[in-house]
Amino acid sequence: MISEVEFFNEIFEDFLCRDNQVHENELWKSHSIIKLMHNSDEFEDKKLVEEGLKIIINLYRFKECGDLLDSYEIESQFVNELPESEKTLLNSILQAEFI
Repeated sequence: MISEVEFFNEIFEDFLCRDNQVHENELWKSHSIIKLMHNSDEFEDKKLVEEGLKIIINLYRFKECGDLLDSYEIESQFVNELPESEKTLLNSILQAEFI
């Protein structure tokens, strides 16, 4: 019998050890879902299957195209490319935080 913590540790460690290739990411996702389903009867909390699927899908998306993605980096812009209203807002937030 495997505990929930051990199970999720195994999945996460396997995720980190995979090569940065799209094919490897797909294999990891498939194997993790299969492993989750095989172990689902042993989990005390049946909601863990749903949470486990969410974790697997989120990790899979986090490693799209084989590379780890930073969601902040995807959405970011250079400060000098911001519209004037957003520059003013950013400036006021930074002043309030650091001055």
